[in-house]
Amino acid sequence: MPALTIDKARKEFPSGDDVIVAVDDVDLSVDDGEFLVLEGPSGSGKTTLLTLAGALATPTSGSIRLGDVELGDLEGTERSAVRRDRIGFVFQSVNLIPFLSARENLLAVRQLGGGRLDAAARDRADELLEDLGLGGRGDNVPDELSGGQRQRVAIGRALMNDPDLLLVDEPTSALDSELGRQVVELLRDEVDRRGVAAIMVTHDDRVTDLGDRIVRMVDGALVDD
Repeated sequence: MPALTIDKARKEFPSGDDVIVAVDDVDLSVDDGEFLVLEGPSGSGKTTLLTLAGALATPTSGSIRLGDVELGDLEGTERSAVRRDRIGFVFQSVNLIPFLSARENLLAVRQLGGGRLDAAARDRADELLEDLGLGGRGDNVPDELSGGQRQRVAIGRALMNDPDLLLVDEPTSALDSELGRQVVELLRDEVDRRGVAAIMVTHDDRVTDLGDRIVRMVDGALVDD
């Protein structure tokens, strides 16, 4: 069974007397350990599709399943729990908590889920930071880190709860070519290491070769795979 199955997903937004179709009957599946790259022009619906896959929005019609769980059937606390425990997000703006250290930013994910901040949680955070080349930076707050280091902390935070699905939106947008490729190579390594399914939205043609599969989206529809 695929980690993620999207079946005829459609997302419409009202616009005056008209309707904007942001996602147009999309079919897509992603397997465990697969790193899928989603590319296309601005406004093509890539980020909207990511929000549907991440249970941040519900489709107007169609089905989105995470493993055997139909996301459209979830409401309230169940939906929040799936986002927290089974989906990892790396946003374009990073969104680290500025007054927490790198280690504490990872541990905050465990706290949000009501988990204990025990030795196992701290070991997990330190292991992720070490894997991401930040073993000596656990006590630094975001302002003491470079852009690439902050992006790596965000990746570690997304992996903290061992998600089934990793969703990444434009991870290289604020980085130069060299740092951007390093970050995506780290993502690629973590997908391979942990067997997590991943979708990365990007405009950056310099990193698309790192994906297992490239899917192109135009005007809300998938046009090339």
